[in-house]
Amino acid sequence: MSTVLIVEPRSSGLELVVRARELGHTVLVLAAGAAHGGGGHIHTEAGREARARAHRVISADTADRAAALARIRALHADTPLDAILPGFEHYVQLAADAAAALGLPGIDPDGVAPLRHKHRMRRALDAAGLDQPGHRAVSCERSAAAAYAELGPVCVVKPVDQSGSLDVRKVRSAREAREAFRGARRSGRAGGTRGTGLVLVEEYVEGPEYSVEGYVEDGRVHVLGITEKLLGAEPHFVEVGHIVPAQLTASPARRIESYITRVLAAVGLRIGPFHAEVRMSGRGPLLMEVAARLPGDRIPDLLRLARGHDLYEIMLRCYLGVPNPEPAAPRGSTRAGIRYFLRPGLDSYREFRVDPELRSDPRVREIGVLLPPGSALPDPGSSAGRLGYVLASGASYRETAGLLQRAEASVTFS
Repeated sequence: MSTVLIVEPRSSGLELVVRARELGHTVLVLAAGAAHGGGGHIHTEAGREARARAHRVISADTADRAAALARIRALHADTPLDAILPGFEHYVQLAADAAAALGLPGIDPDGVAPLRHKHRMRRALDAAGLDQPGHRAVSCERSAAAAYAELGPVCVVKPVDQSGSLDVRKVRSAREAREAFRGARRSGRAGGTRGTGLVLVEEYVEGPEYSVEGYVEDGRVHVLGITEKLLGAEPHFVEVGHIVPAQLTASPARRIESYITRVLAAVGLRIGPFHAEVRMSGRGPLLMEVAARLPGDRIPDLLRLARGHDLYEIMLRCYLGVPNPEPAAPRGSTRAGIRYFLRPGLDSYREFRVDPELRSDPRVREIGVLLPPGSALPDPGSSAGRLGYVLASGASYRETAGLLQRAEASVTFS
């Protein structure tokens, strides 16, 4: 089979390592400090499993583009690579640069900016004439307050280059806009990449939120599913759950799919998986963000359970230049979902308890802890504050949604 290099696998990138090995590929992982016990997420429990499944883990300073590219070139000279894949959103640019340098399939390096930086994404949609939330990119507190005055009375302030809902905040005053700007600016600087110094202030959009999962191959967009998002309490926008596929009638589903197809053309994505988030407003679907990567939060696993689509394998085939078969039409009404547990106000816990009836329910596929007992619990204002999860599937939307609601009430952290 082929030799693939996965750059800094995190979130769904960790499962990509495991799946690539299952499919018979030789799997190499590039991670910062991997040889010396560093490397961030590669040394979480899931990261250790992914590392164990990889054939080899190579250490490189992935924050230094020149050094990382030199390391990849040297690796390629010793062990010819067939594909280079980003293992996380922050490394889409590095993977694109490396693939182009070695003549391998990948995203055009010059086209990554609107896929990685939200202000560039907004600019691309404006140029294409697509409807989207009103927005302003700002670089100081005074400009943030002025943008709020223009776009308010309710706005959203967010970093331009972060993920996981980190420091995304709803604001209702100029004072709150200034405070949110400071938080978004800090997270941009601490994100492990060289930030732009910019923060987005956007019009707040009312309406249910969905994500669209799929891939692009030879410029053709394939939508594999629409995911319903379950959100925590505002002013934050932490995703506490997902259900695949969403409960949508044919007409709004078609509108969302058509809109996202035009979004992908506007941002210039022509290869690999995508994850796009929209809110269904009175004006129709409006884009929150789009990324050229696997969706996180186990959505690829939900998609596989409910629709039979293996987005991990699809991504590997795209980056290897191997055509994917036409996606089969899903059969039946099976849904799959995940529920994450937030416990605002809890700064630590000693025991994770699950109702025995829930634990023994055959529809429950997994129950997991993300922050083990005794951990110092972070602020629940981002996905980093989620304590654990339940993953389940049912024969219908109603059954699956009810099971996830029951899970929320059946799990305690004491």
